[in-house]
Parts: sequence; C-alpha cells; structure tokens
Amino acid sequence: MVLIGVLGVLVVFRLLSGIWGFKVYVLWWLLGSILGFLFVFTDRLVNVVVTNPDSVLSVKVKEVIKKKSLVLGLRTLLIERNDQEHLTMRSGLFVAVWMFLGIWGLLFVTHPLGRGLLAGIGIHLMFDLGWDYFNKSVGVTHWFWQIKRVLSPKEIRGFVWVVLVASVTVICGL
Repeated sequence: MVLIGVLGVLVVFRLLSGIWGFKVYVLWWLLGSILGFLFVFTDRLVNVVVTNPDSVLSVKVKEVIKKKSLVLGLRTLLIERNDQEHLTMRSGLFVAVWMFLGIWGLLFVTHPLGRGLLAGIGIHLMFDLGWDYFNKSVGVTHWFWQIKRVLSPKEIRGFVWVVLVASVTVICGL
C-alpha cells in the first residue's frame, strides 16, 4: 500500500511538472519500480532456503509450501520478519552499494525499466531502514551486522539521516 502511494505521488508530480508525458515510459517505469520493490523480498527467501535451511522459520515455510500454499508461506515470512537476522539487503553495506548504483542510474541509465528497478529497490530499503530506525522495539543495529564493532547511537543516527536524505534525492531523480 505504501509503495502505491509513493509511486502515485512520484508519477503525479512528474506528469504535472511536465517531466514526463502520458507515454509508455511511465508504464515501464512503474513496472520496474514494482519489480525492484519485490526484489528486496527475495533476500528473506534466500535466507530461509539457502542460508539458514535448519531454522525454525525455514521449517515452517517449507511445511506451508509443501501444502501448496505459497501465499501463506510468504505471509509467514512477513509476519516473522523480525526473527531473520543477517540479511544481505538489509545491511549498511548494501545500502551504500545501492547509493552508488542509484547515482550511476541517474547518470547513465536511460531505459525506464532500469530506472524504475533502482527506484523500487531504493524505496523498499529506505522504508525498511526508516521503519527500523523510528520503531524502537525493532531497532536499527541489525543493519550493521557486517561491521565488527558496535556503533554508537550518534554514528547510527548520522548514517541513517544521511542515507535517508540522499536516497530521497536519488529516488526523486530516477
């Protein structure tokens, strides 16, 4: 639902400001954005199937999928998402790589599908990072699992705010 709202605001703004016209370009960009947003969910699936195949969550999901209820399996993944740690796409390092790709996409990618894909990934990452940062019960420290030291709250706050502001800028340009 949030994705639809953000994409709607971006599309309406770009159409009204004259950046885009009513062309197929908009549909390609929307398709790319949706695919990019959904792509980030693959991280959770890889974590269950490949990285931690013996975890409790993995066993639950496999049992549900054996019953041929893919929707229920995905719902189980989403409900118990806080139990999954060390996700590659939910890390400070991956966000830094995405920032590089987002800037590269702004400068060199011309096809709307590719630009939308980058925008969708960025929108999903920023919502997850923002949600974890502002939701104190979850916390954002698990985003720094690849760093071998404990970051201070000041360092985390600085990283989150710089990334959120820079990402909004990049996403609006894509």
